[in-house]
Amino acid sequence: MLLMKETFGPLDPECNCYTCKNYTRAYIRHLIKCKEILGMRLLSIHNIHFLTNLMERVRIEIENDNLLNFKNEFYKKYGYTKE
Repeated sequence: MLLMKETFGPLDPECNCYTCKNYTRAYIRHLIKCKEILGMRLLSIHNIHFLTNLMERVRIEIENDNLLNFKNEFYKKYGYTKE
C-alpha cells in the first residue's frame, strides 16, 4: 500500500472539484505538514464540494423514494459497517 506522501493521484478519483482536478494527495499532504494555509483551503474546497453533491443526490433520492437504497450504497462505498 502506498503512503499518502507517495500518492500522486487526486484525493478522490471520482471527484471533479477544483482540488481533485489540480492537486495531488502528496502535494496536499506536504502543504498540511508545512502548516501552509493553502492545504486547509484545498481540503475545504473538496469537502464542501463533496457535501454539496451528497445533499443534491439525497434530495433526488428522496424525490424518487429511493433513499434507503442510496444510504446502503453510500455506506458500502465509504466503508461504514455496523458492529
